[in-house]
Amino acid sequence: MPEITNTESPLDTDSARATRIPLWDRMKARLVLDKFYFGYYVESREAGATHAEVMEAYVNSIYTWDYAEARKAGATHAEVMDAYANGVPVGHYASAREAEATHAEALEAYANGLNLAYYARARGSADRTGGRWPAQRDAATHAEVLEAHALGIDVEGYALARRQHRASHEDVLLGHASEIDVADYAHARKAGATHAEVLEIHAEGIRLRPYAEGRGSSVYPVSHAEVLQAHALGIDVGNYEYARAWHATHAQVLEVHALGINVGEYASTRSHHASHAEVLDAHAKGVDLENYAYVRHYEYSRSHEEALEVCLKGILWWEYTSARDRLFRATHAEVMAELLASADRGEPED
Repeated sequence: MPEITNTESPLDTDSARATRIPLWDRMKARLVLDKFYFGYYVESREAGATHAEVMEAYVNSIYTWDYAEARKAGATHAEVMDAYANGVPVGHYASAREAEATHAEALEAYANGLNLAYYARARGSADRTGGRWPAQRDAATHAEVLEAHALGIDVEGYALARRQHRASHEDVLLGHASEIDVADYAHARKAGATHAEVLEIHAEGIRLRPYAEGRGSSVYPVSHAEVLQAHALGIDVGNYEYARAWHATHAQVLEVHALGINVGEYASTRSHHASHAEVLDAHAKGVDLENYAYVRHYEYSRSHEEALEVCLKGILWWEYTSARDRLFRATHAEVMAELLASADRGEPED
């Protein structure tokens, strides 16, 4: 039985009655195929396959969805069977053909050791497993993908650089020649960084991905100089970008770092609805920021003063939130009174 890689059959048995498939063929197919596979049998027939061709593919353990996709992409039965005979995964072959690769190109790419799924993405196919890649946008040619592979560039990263980050083939080669991950290089360039800036960031040992995320933010953009200053002060750039994404200014991040507050904890607390001033106040009072943040986050409605009271009274966030769930009509003061009167508070159960 072929391995199932797609769990949603597109057609049920009744829909086949609306096609021009002869009744005798439908009956023969139903004797062999269950309802799940029969939907793809219908798709294959509608793409031009004969009954005998679909059955031959099925008997050879070619998953009928993959076979149908290959036929819909323009491959002939002989081409699909030739790809299969050469060890090419038919689903990946279908993606390559969908990306307008010829039969010969798909086989050549596979023979050269390329993963055809990533080859197909680079060439311009849509991602058949979830997220969408706009067809043919920034698509690479067959020769470009083979050249990148020959230079030792990971084809998955090459596809990301070309399709998601819209890099040219020449830009990808430039990033690779600079010994930088090509997808990260393209991401940073797309975010507005110059080649020289990317090289400087890389030379400083700064991770390019959060740098690119910060530079490319349309709401809270981060400058090249700001990242360098934060890094020079010992601030993790990932945490810096996280804090900036939650509305913190550059000056605010530097301030909390100077006060000895972990910037990652600060960013997490900001993401739980606390303002900069509230985080500083909680820190000044010796409050554990993680405990404080979880109290603030409960029902998105706990105030700064309530969270401070919970923490300063030595109550753990899970105790407070559990009590609120249990006493859902009670006020904050009533919940606090119940918790302080209880002698059963302890560590949370695993």
